[in-house]
Amino acid sequence: MASDARQIGLFSATMLVAGNMIGAGIFMMPTIMGSIGNIATLGWLITVPGAFLLGYLFARLGKIRPVAGGPYAYAREGLGDFAGFQCNLLYWFSNVIANIAIATSITGYLTVFLPFLKDPYWGACSTITLIWLAAGLNMIGPRVVTKMETITTILGIGPIALVGVCGWFFFDPEIFVAGWNPAGLNEVHAVSSAVSIMFWAFMGVESASVAAAVVENPSRNVARATLFGVSIAALVYVVTTTAIMGLMPNDELRHSTAPFADAAMRVFGPSGAIIITICAIMKASGCLGGWTLINAETALATARDGLFPALFSKTDSRGVPVRGLAIVAIGMTAIVLLTLSPTVGEAFMTLADISVLLVLTPYIFAAVSVAYYTQRGLTGRSLIWVALMVIAYCLAVIIVSAGTAVAISMALGLATAPLFRVFLAFTDRENGKVDAKL
Repeated sequence: MASDARQIGLFSATMLVAGNMIGAGIFMMPTIMGSIGNIATLGWLITVPGAFLLGYLFARLGKIRPVAGGPYAYAREGLGDFAGFQCNLLYWFSNVIANIAIATSITGYLTVFLPFLKDPYWGACSTITLIWLAAGLNMIGPRVVTKMETITTILGIGPIALVGVCGWFFFDPEIFVAGWNPAGLNEVHAVSSAVSIMFWAFMGVESASVAAAVVENPSRNVARATLFGVSIAALVYVVTTTAIMGLMPNDELRHSTAPFADAAMRVFGPSGAIIITICAIMKASGCLGGWTLINAETALATARDGLFPALFSKTDSRGVPVRGLAIVAIGMTAIVLLTLSPTVGEAFMTLADISVLLVLTPYIFAAVSVAYYTQRGLTGRSLIWVALMVIAYCLAVIIVSAGTAVAISMALGLATAPLFRVFLAFTDRENGKVDAKL
């Protein structure tokens, strides 16, 4: 059990969920949607219900089994060690890549003040610096991270939501209609493309269940934090992105590296744009810290179960996995240097696509585990129907995705089998036989 010094309450857990989702996607989402056209707004009709389905599933699972690890813990208990290992590795890689994408979005907004960061190499240096700052903050402890995320979520969402609300008073239907489908894409293809990237916006729905070990009264608060967090995120996403699409011409929007700052310029003028940019940087920074916490807790839980390298299980006297945080930061630095892109938008979209596809398998495995809990009498059969809808939704997102991201995610998925034997062999030498039970 986590010490009292590591415990966080319902409000902080809700902010962790909402903050991880909103900060992970909102700041570059208008630009990404603009690359498809304003027809992309129809994608919210699919992704928002899907997010609530996922939220409800994890809320119920969090109440049934409030254990650290989230999707990994459910998959391991319901499907066995290999499924747990595969689920964790893909989820962990997804979080690593998501962290890089978040840091990349912060760099995009920093270009408002530091234009030289638009250069790919200087931009990479900025992203790497942000990654190490987030790791350092987590080394201080989870309470500091969640307090920071709570503060940045409140300070960041308020002004950003103000842009969305006030933007409706400046909303120009002609601008919105003109940017509806500028490339003349097939309607089904356009909306499908939007759904695959919009799913990124709701990654983090499982945050409270992953961090259950540091949540007070997890059997009650994990479920409530999950549903409250999804509701806040959905409202902010739909209101703000649609408003911006009626403020900025499509050609300008899809080339923007800081769409909320550019929208604020039209609504509030230069001073307003500066304030919004600062708020966006603050909010995304809090989100980066929160996702780093989730990544560390995931690796810690699985390493202690013997399904991840033992070095990730090491903690200091306060229970903080300092060594694991440093290793993750080193890995993220390497990925940044290997994935340099000409523009911030291109780098963000590539990373987001890969991250989304990697996280779908853990979501599916978590849904499949519902059958195990039903057989044990821990929940009713009605939850199986929710699980089946979640599985269908995740498979649909995979089907509508295409390109390099699919190939990379599939390769990593196939690599889990040999990696499982390697990690298990290493664990056997170090810790003896692994107990298959939680």
